[in-house]
Amino acid sequence: MADKFIGVPVEEPKASTSVFEPAVPYSGAAETVRAGFQGLTLGSFDEIEAALRTGRISGSEYEKLRDQLRAQQGQFGQDYPNVKTPIEFAGGMALPLGFLQKAKQASTGTQSMLAGERLGGQIARGTAVGATTGALSGAGYATKDTGEEAVKGSIFGGALGGTVPVAIKGAGSLIRNVLNASGVGDQPAAASRILANYLQKDNLTPNEAMAALDELRRIGVPNATIADLGENLRGLAYNAYAVSSKAKTGTQNFLESRLIDQKNDVVKALADKAGLDINSNGYERLNKLIEEQSADAKKAYPAAYSKDVYAKDFRQFMDRDVFKKAYKEAVDRADVRGETLPPLDVLLSDRRVPTDVMHQIKIGLDRVIEKETDAVTGKVTGYGRDVIQVKNDFNKLLTQKNDAYKIANEKFADSAKIQDAFQMGQKYQKLDPKEAAAKIKAFNPAEKESFRMGMMADINNRAGDFKGGDFTRQVFKSDNQKGLVRLAFEDQAKYNDFSQFIKAMDQQSKTAKKVIGGSETAPRLASQENANEIAQIAQNAARGDALGILRATAGALYGRSKGISGETSQALQQRLFSTNPDEQRAIMAELQKRTQRRPVGLLSGSAIVGTSTGILGD
Repeated sequence: MADKFIGVPVEEPKASTSVFEPAVPYSGAAETVRAGFQGLTLGSFDEIEAALRTGRISGSEYEKLRDQLRAQQGQFGQDYPNVKTPIEFAGGMALPLGFLQKAKQASTGTQSMLAGERLGGQIARGTAVGATTGALSGAGYATKDTGEEAVKGSIFGGALGGTVPVAIKGAGSLIRNVLNASGVGDQPAAASRILANYLQKDNLTPNEAMAALDELRRIGVPNATIADLGENLRGLAYNAYAVSSKAKTGTQNFLESRLIDQKNDVVKALADKAGLDINSNGYERLNKLIEEQSADAKKAYPAAYSKDVYAKDFRQFMDRDVFKKAYKEAVDRADVRGETLPPLDVLLSDRRVPTDVMHQIKIGLDRVIEKETDAVTGKVTGYGRDVIQVKNDFNKLLTQKNDAYKIANEKFADSAKIQDAFQMGQKYQKLDPKEAAAKIKAFNPAEKESFRMGMMADINNRAGDFKGGDFTRQVFKSDNQKGLVRLAFEDQAKYNDFSQFIKAMDQQSKTAKKVIGGSETAPRLASQENANEIAQIAQNAARGDALGILRATAGALYGRSKGISGETSQALQQRLFSTNPDEQRAIMAELQKRTQRRPVGLLSGSAIVGTSTGILGD
């Protein structure tokens, strides 16, 4: 009997005999083609062909041809199940795979909408697609009770379709890791894929990571790397370093040298952010600050220094030996500056004395106090403390007799105040934060600069004595200290940069500690494990133990599913520890392309599963 299927060559009818029903004649070639279209149309091709050939979608003629086509397909499936079923599956995959190719060409936004961003969304979409295709396939392949078969197909298709994202993600990662650890495939691409995953674990997009690196460079952090951006990335850096590779020695040298340079980097950063000259002599700068304050005070309040005060009010001080010493210091200072002060006895015989001369005597008292102060420890002798008390009494009386001088005295710091601020800075780690904060808030700009200079002097001393490790712990030992130092900065933006700089250097220390600071146990165990795997497989082979070989091989594969190859290790270290901005941008651009790809293939997989429920049910 000639087949009426258009365009398909007709072969001699073949038949299969059955003890239950008569054989149904059919054309093998035609039924092969029909099987493919049956899969493509989710089991509805018999209805479609009957409708096309009869010109109807119902009626006795339509139903007769439809039933004949079903009988021929059924007989063909009984005779050649190993032909019909694969062809149907192939046809069923055509639409999902065609959809996949189109989806790959879609925009990132469209792909995100189709596939979902998170695993939960992917499972939901997989369930929906599986249920839909399962229902259509169940209805298409049903010969009776179409509604019931559609419900069954929807249930099975949805249940299985929802598992596709989980299964593909887990199995795909397992297979890729095994191949990667065995050195199979594109190792640099594998390194980029792994790095992209770990960036995501640290909640960073490639663009955010690049912005973080650029910000670190802006505030002056040297040798900023991707490995410093998060705890998971540090863990990946260790995993890569633990595997033997050509990059291992270079990574170790880089991390060690970066840690050694850290103390100098911190001192330079403090000088830069605090507005200090790292190459200047601290005590010279202090003296210059004192001179500047005096000059600025005279300029701002000329009347304060030109006004005369009554000499008799100060005779209680002038007869003391310490004031004679102070006046001699003032005369010597004036001589150096090309100025002249009257002899002390002449000064005392006058009825009125210029405030400026009294101010010079006060500077002379500061010189006496300075000689009673240890240059290294900053400790003042008992005599020096007595002089400080007398100087304060003298200054208090002078401000009482000259209101303008009192205002200038409050707004501009004298030598003692500058020195005190410097010494406070040197002891900033030992100060009571609350008590010191109140003093620093009252500092004028010169005193704050002096405090920062003292702080830098202390950090410089610590750098000289530092034997190794994390130097950032030598700068801030508590949040209270951070708050104290913040008050000493005139520019809060500069302080914020310095604070972030210290935090970044701390992250670098953590990276070094994580990667090279631990023991050699893990790398040694990894090498030992590889050797044991090979020995176990060889031992089982020598005994002819096939099951043992399979078990040992499976164990080796499981171990490799968690590891990376030497080539991938090298590629990872090159990416994680690159300090070149252009290289980092190229790395992030590559990772950005990877993140823009969405797993649209998961929907195709769910659709194939849903379609398959109808085929298997048939």
